[in-house]
Amino acid sequence: MKKFLILMISVGILSCANNKTEQVSTIKIKDEKAQKISKMMESYVNNNFDSSIISEDAKIKFNQLEMTKTDFENLVITHHAMFNEISFPEGWMETVNYIGADVKNAGGKYADDYGSTWTSHWSDWTAVSKISGDTISNHCFFGYKWENDKIVEVSAIFPDEAFNKELAMFMEANKK
Repeated sequence: MKKFLILMISVGILSCANNKTEQVSTIKIKDEKAQKISKMMESYVNNNFDSSIISEDAKIKFNQLEMTKTDFENLVITHHAMFNEISFPEGWMETVNYIGADVKNAGGKYADDYGSTWTSHWSDWTAVSKISGDTISNHCFFGYKWENDKIVEVSAIFPDEAFNKELAMFMEANKK
């Protein structure tokens, strides 16, 4: 019995010693950061765009098009000149704080994002062209990288063929 008791105590001590918890990434749904993005995108739809959560020197990329914060703000003005009935629902948003060995050991540029926080946003943008009258709908993804309470990077991915066609018609119609 004494040997059994010593064995149980040893197993208990060893299991406590080996029970280190590694930090892991966390995912939050509709958290404070996602709510701030929802308000910003609502202001976009309502044509009173509030980009105050985006840092002045943010890196913004829509597919292959890189732009400044001012370019982004001007794009909103262009959208409202080109389209009626713009819709950009909240969709699905989640904020991830990337930590843990899996991220640290990812390699390349992904390892450089160890400790970063991103809000991912999946939605469907829809609008009616003022030129052609066509309804355009694009399934899209936006990634927003945060530092403190500011967005420092925006990466948007969406099909842009229909939009580019409308943009070309808009530019042609507005030549002077």
